[in-house]
Amino acid sequence: MFPTAIALSQLAKRRLIASLILLFLICAASSQNADHSTLPRLTSERVSDPGWWPTKGAAARSEYAGSAACAACHRNIAESQAETPMFKAASRAEDAATMKQHPYLQFIESDFRYALARQDDRVMLRIENNGHVLSAPLLWAMGNGEVGQTYLLKKGDTYYESRLSYFPSISDLDISPGHSHKSPTSLISAVGMPQTPVTAQRCFGCHTTASTVSGVFDPENATPGIGCEGCHGPSANHVKAEEQGKSDAPIPFNPRTLAPHNSVDFCGACHRTTADVAVETSDNLGVNGIRFSAYRLERSLCWGASGDVRITCTACHDPHKPLVTDMASYDSKCLQCHAKTGQLPKANQAQGCTVAANDCASCHMPKYELKAAHTTMTDHFIRIVHPGEEYRR
Repeated sequence: MFPTAIALSQLAKRRLIASLILLFLICAASSQNADHSTLPRLTSERVSDPGWWPTKGAAARSEYAGSAACAACHRNIAESQAETPMFKAASRAEDAATMKQHPYLQFIESDFRYALARQDDRVMLRIENNGHVLSAPLLWAMGNGEVGQTYLLKKGDTYYESRLSYFPSISDLDISPGHSHKSPTSLISAVGMPQTPVTAQRCFGCHTTASTVSGVFDPENATPGIGCEGCHGPSANHVKAEEQGKSDAPIPFNPRTLAPHNSVDFCGACHRTTADVAVETSDNLGVNGIRFSAYRLERSLCWGASGDVRITCTACHDPHKPLVTDMASYDSKCLQCHAKTGQLPKANQAQGCTVAANDCASCHMPKYELKAAHTTMTDHFIRIVHPGEEYRR
């Protein structure tokens, strides 16, 4: 989830830092006669541009066809994409697989006793403190549950991010990342963190499809998870024209047409670009920055001002298929840019590794522990990493 607020002084400071970063890149690009249009941009600027971009909410709900309509012609792709973490990025709380597998969870913190329990067709949060009880329904489960799952509740017009999340590595509840580990001072503070309208909108924008339509935030009618139209844009006109057999049917947006730097920023709309991190995140981000893979990738020495099609997000990860976790399977991707050990590099290739001939990512993209999420994550900052080297922001 995103920070709930940024003080004006902090924002001004971060914009200054971002400006300095961009100034540095401009100078570097000028010296290489590079195209200045390749410089990092904020996602908030991208969504204001014409055309489609993830989290954009200008289209009307009637312009969306739904993934089921796409599957009528693209069955294999749709079925495979339905098994991805993106497709399962959110669900109604009562539909969450985690809550079906664990219909009753409890957590004790000082004088507070929490319970998440299924009751008929709802999932309820119950908090008890010194004889006082607060009970409220969970509305949304954010995250597919492979790393963790956080819940959203609502009081009035305000969404609350639950203080507790479920973590499969411990098969239990614990404090949600970003929340204080100090005991709450009241029942309402024990519920979780209130979200600003902007924060809630961005959260739903990256976990659901069509949560903002016609410029209006409408999460109650959002489609859980990131379906086909989350990346390809509203497609009702395309589907209708295809059903009518029209030869001039409008074609949905294809992210493959993007230049490398735009492609990474496209994924970075939810996975955070360099500009987003510089301007919108905390100064003491620390190892939490490992979650923002697009930003980490753009830190790599092999990432140039104009980018390279071999080092984009989709060069290694097919968004239509489940994530491949076997590190060795990525060797072929690395060897597209680097020569094999002991061989001279070919044209448009870099020197090969002098240490090993396989499992490249295990050394050059190390895993680091993210204690708050009870997991380890792969660092997409590709570099030479010395044994025992700590995470580098």
